Amino acid sequence: MPPSPLRLFLPLFALLLLVAAPGQSSAEPPSATLFVALKATSSQPDPGWQASLDRDLRQAATGLGMAFLDRKKTAAITPFEPTWPPSLAQVKKLAARHGQPHYVVCGQASRLGETVNFDLHTFDLRKNSHHTTFASSTTAEQGATLRKLAQEASGHSQSHQRIGAIEIQGNSRIDAGAIMNQIKTRQGDNFAPARLRDDLKEVFRMGFFDDVTIDVAESRGGKIVTFKVVEKEIIGKVKISGTDHIKLDEVKEIITVKANTIYNPNQVNKSASYIRQFYKAKGYYDTKVVTKISHPKEDYVDVDFVISEGKKMYIEKIIFHGNKTFTAKELRKVMASSEKGFFSWFTESGVLKRSQIKEDSDRIGAFYQNNGFVTAQVGEPVIAQDEDALSVTFQIKEGKRYRVGQIEVSGEMLDAHDRLLAMTKLGEERYFTREVLRNDVLALTDFYAASGYAFARVEPETHKDESSLRIDVTYHVSKGNLVHVNRILIRGNDRSRDKVIRREIALGEDDIYNAAAIKASTQRLKRLDYFEEVNITPEGTPEDEAMDVLVEVKEKSTGTFSIGAGYSSVDDLMFMGEISQNNFLGRGQRLALSANVGGKNTRYNLSFTEPHLNDSQLLFGFDIYSWEREYDYYTKTATGGAVRFGYPLWKKWRGYWSVGTDKSKVFDPEITAINDNGTPDVPDDDTPRYYDETNEDEWATLQAIQRTNFITLGTARDTRDRRYGPKRGSRHVISTKHAGGFLQGDAAYTKIEGSTSWYFPIAKNLVFHSKFATGYVHENEEMGLPNYERFFLGGLSTVRGFDNAKISPVDPLDPTIRIGGNKMCYTNQELIFPLFKDAGLDGVIFFDAGNSWDDGVDMDFSDLRYGAGGGFRWMSPMGPLRLEWGKNLDPRPDEDSSVWDFSIGGSF
Repeated sequence: MPPSPLRLFLPLFALLLLVAAPGQSSAEPPSATLFVALKATSSQPDPGWQASLDRDLRQAATGLGMAFLDRKKTAAITPFEPTWPPSLAQVKKLAARHGQPHYVVCGQASRLGETVNFDLHTFDLRKNSHHTTFASSTTAEQGATLRKLAQEASGHSQSHQRIGAIEIQGNSRIDAGAIMNQIKTRQGDNFAPARLRDDLKEVFRMGFFDDVTIDVAESRGGKIVTFKVVEKEIIGKVKISGTDHIKLDEVKEIITVKANTIYNPNQVNKSASYIRQFYKAKGYYDTKVVTKISHPKEDYVDVDFVISEGKKMYIEKIIFHGNKTFTAKELRKVMASSEKGFFSWFTESGVLKRSQIKEDSDRIGAFYQNNGFVTAQVGEPVIAQDEDALSVTFQIKEGKRYRVGQIEVSGEMLDAHDRLLAMTKLGEERYFTREVLRNDVLALTDFYAASGYAFARVEPETHKDESSLRIDVTYHVSKGNLVHVNRILIRGNDRSRDKVIRREIALGEDDIYNAAAIKASTQRLKRLDYFEEVNITPEGTPEDEAMDVLVEVKEKSTGTFSIGAGYSSVDDLMFMGEISQNNFLGRGQRLALSANVGGKNTRYNLSFTEPHLNDSQLLFGFDIYSWEREYDYYTKTATGGAVRFGYPLWKKWRGYWSVGTDKSKVFDPEITAINDNGTPDVPDDDTPRYYDETNEDEWATLQAIQRTNFITLGTARDTRDRRYGPKRGSRHVISTKHAGGFLQGDAAYTKIEGSTSWYFPIAKNLVFHSKFATGYVHENEEMGLPNYERFFLGGLSTVRGFDNAKISPVDPLDPTIRIGGNKMCYTNQELIFPLFKDAGLDGVIFFDAGNSWDDGVDMDFSDLRYGAGGGFRWMSPMGPLRLEWGKNLDPRPDEDSSVWDFSIGGSF
């Protein structure tokens, strides 16, 4: 028989009666504290002030969760007059009528002018005691003061629910302050068990403790919360074993676990993970790392990382799916990652780098978009491991291929439409390419900015014609305001004077703003090599038509002291030293003292250069030198000096000239004496290397020329992107050196030389270098041309495959003696390519040709000498290094069939 509805509801009804029964609830009253309206007295009647006083007190009390009894209800129970605050009996009467709070706060506020004085009494009805608080404020700060008083009353009345203190126990090595930083609960906060549990988790998460507990004790000032910690052990030793293929020091650098620190299992696990990631970056994908923990003594642990490296794996295959237009070989050329090659053991090619392989997805996508596939998509690379090899697969969705349609330029024209259109290159492309589109936008923007329109905008609008698969592009130009330069501000130059920087700035104050001049100025300042960083940025001003130019530089040391050694097949072993200051006294001047001492060449030089004499464009400098040079058949010593000048002529062309003099002496070390007639005294049993009866005139010429006064005129243009190992640009030099004549001296000749050198980047990291050089020297007076001013070719700097200075006319009576030519020409054709890019090692293949001809003989290009070969170039710590082997393509009986040339410490 089913139970009746009454029987079902009886238990529930009984429970409701139990909960509702008076005196049986354990819950706190709605509020443990009651705020009573304050008695208000004022030196002048002001009902508005009394209303604001009640409003501010109500907001302060209810904002802290406490009850408020308004003025009308208070007066009905206990009148404010004649005495206030009320007695304890009256306060209990108030409490009985309003929820039986444990605490009642009442008092009075007295206003005198704009000053309000507060007198508050907090009654503890459980202990039959009270606490008095006094405060004073202005009427304007009345609300803030009441909020502060309410907080103090709340703290006093609810101290049994507040935290009086927080303490840390059990820590001997970890600073208590470090632990407190993890605890969000603060002294004076309400006691909140849930929040304390979160604090306990944060302290434990520090990783320094085996156990963390919380004790809570009562006190008159509130609850005392104590965090009790049990600290972990100290790490004694950190060991790493199993590093057979990777250097131990490299592994040590990546782990975060150190000796004499707190043992933290999380850090140990992280370090093991770092080791695995490091090995994976090196190609070891099966590397395993096991951590072993031992306890050599109490409170100390040793940590041992045991590494099983496994085999090194490379990318064996890079696979593409969905590529219909381009072959896998073409796509691999776009990527930075590569498959394993013959030199992978040395170059690390084929090693999988995850960040790089992800970038390769973007590279392939960009390649497609720059070849007409504007909607092409390349998926994330999929890496698969097959035993000891890796494969990487790319999924490609090519989409449609779009050709270039109509190209237009519209908007505010600064030049003729056809000229602006000619600045764009997209129309020359067969297929649409985003890269050329971006370059066109930059070209038009730069053109407008170079004309003073710094805020010009070029917005390309594209329209796809799906029927013809073409994309039309219109470049909309908005030129904005014409901008002038207001001020040029320079910052960061502690040593360099402002004028050294200002004279390199290609525009001045009040000039029309020119973005091209800003770029040129940046390059010129960087070329000075005085600064680590150069940043030139425009800054706005309150005027739309004016802009400041801020030049910020970070200076670097420009004084150097260097010593070194070098070797070349020409000069044998050389020792070099130099003391120089490239920014002397912050004036931009260069002062240098150098010495080169070698087996065949010794030179000392003091030089000074002022690039802007009296802040002009005129370069001024001087050199004082002393050198000794050993030639094949004689030795020459010289002391002298020259004064140099230079000046910009046109665009990047610079003119230069110098005037100098030197005093020289030529002798043969094997000749011990000179006769009265000027001929050498040759011992009967010895034949000098240079002097014999056939060379008596030449010897006399060499002995006669002791003073040479000369002037040199020339011009040069250098657009190479760098001095050593250039990748693009050119250098052209033409010079004329004249000695004797109106300059007097013993030598009298005119020497003309010229060279042109070009660098062309023809493929990825592949550079073609082509150089042509020619020269002519004329004797102006009999016996006025010394032998060492003639042309001798052969060697590392002219025609390789021949010994130094071996390409030369010979004495008709003695073919073993080379007398030098009065005209010459040669060419170098080189293909330069990187071998190990990161190490800066390049390879070179070359073909050289050249010859020198004597007086009375025309330059006959059918008589050129040829050499070909290859070698290596490396920017080593000691300076540029060259090692090159050249093959003489048509050796003569007295010539070697091939020659090795080596140099280090010199210039290319």
